[in-house]
Amino acid sequence: MSAAKTTILQKLTAHTSDVTSLDFYGNALLVTGSSDKTVRVWRWVAGSGYREEPFSPLLGHRYGVTSVRVSPKGAVLASASVDGTVILWNLSNGEISNVINQEGGEAIRACIFSPNGSTIVSSDDSGSVCIWGQDKSLKCHVKVHDEAVHTIAFSSDSDILLTACTLGNVRIYAVENDFAADLSSADCSIDAAHDMGVLSADFCKIVHTDPTDKCSRIYTVATCGTDHYIKIWRIFFMPNNIDRSRRSRLIPTSPQEHFAGQSTIYSTEVMNASCSQTISAHGSSVTCVRFNPTGTLLFSSSLDKTIKIWNQQGTCLKTLSEHMRYVNCLAINSDSSVIVSGSNDRTVVVWDLTGRLNLSSHITGIRSLLFSLAVKTSEIPLEFICPITHELMKDPVYAEDGFTYERSAIREWFSREKAVSPMTNLELSTDELVENGKLKQHIEDYMRSLDVESGMIN
Repeated sequence: MSAAKTTILQKLTAHTSDVTSLDFYGNALLVTGSSDKTVRVWRWVAGSGYREEPFSPLLGHRYGVTSVRVSPKGAVLASASVDGTVILWNLSNGEISNVINQEGGEAIRACIFSPNGSTIVSSDDSGSVCIWGQDKSLKCHVKVHDEAVHTIAFSSDSDILLTACTLGNVRIYAVENDFAADLSSADCSIDAAHDMGVLSADFCKIVHTDPTDKCSRIYTVATCGTDHYIKIWRIFFMPNNIDRSRRSRLIPTSPQEHFAGQSTIYSTEVMNASCSQTISAHGSSVTCVRFNPTGTLLFSSSLDKTIKIWNQQGTCLKTLSEHMRYVNCLAINSDSSVIVSGSNDRTVVVWDLTGRLNLSSHITGIRSLLFSLAVKTSEIPLEFICPITHELMKDPVYAEDGFTYERSAIREWFSREKAVSPMTNLELSTDELVENGKLKQHIEDYMRSLDVESGMIN
């Protein structure tokens, strides 16, 4: 995959109003939602590209659709609407399997499945979220913000839920054991994360463990908003399945507040946060941010009609300009070969990120060993993955913060400014690096142990 080779593969023009939301399941299935009250389901057919399913469009909402999400197993589609409902659709035939009504009948701005499939979360204009169980019963209804909540996101392990509102405030909750704990107060809060409103957030799939305590977890999340910025945050979390008396250097022993630029972070003894990057991203409000599945790239869209592709150092690799009006939403397929964008110009543009696809391509196959490894990150020991590039390391080195990085990546990071840890955002006294020879040997042994039919490793 090369962002520099990105080309237009297809345009979908079936919607008659603004395209508001997009989601992929795997590579072959694409779902689109619109202010025209419809949800459309598309499937890749070699020779035709994305072709609308015979049972599409899905008609059931009385007002505009604000969010579409496919369940982790791909059998169910959830669509949320200003009409105050989440409709659950059977993706095999397009039939309605359930209708969930938001408490109070408020307009729903977002819905999401937890990655483990155990819950559905919806958010509304009153600042509340509703948590629904697998049996579609309401588990809890909690007011989490004073203004409308347009942004909700889950960590890849389903242990953290993030909500954000049109005032620009972020609330982060530990939701271990499927929301068994009370959500009346956040485990970490970020006030004024974005001036005048947060519009989108996404967690990177890769989760790291702090090497100094070997138990606290470090998550990466991107947010964006009306201030034209993208911000990259590190969330530090002490899970409840370990002895929390084992203190973390990154999580305070009692609630504290600290500052990150104009933002104020309120931490607890369970969770803390820091801002590792602030990117002046677009010429207008940034409407959506999405990591690709491997965490190597970040995509953003904006009211300035463009899409941008960023690396983990915050460098813009490519600007895509095709839409005639605001770009509202983005989605990336499972092998990072295709990105789709939806706009107020009523179109969905399908972009080829490889520079090698056409409408006759078969896009369901994994094209390389390293990519296969990157997609199945749960199968790779996390210590083999660079925290900056989120790729398998070739030349691992220690930095003073205790973390190991790919040598070229951490050198580029240090070249941007004074020595600051990419993971903790703490200033370092030295930018000297020490080769992690033991880990390098383990990675080489691991690679040799793989049975690779393609013969890419001799």
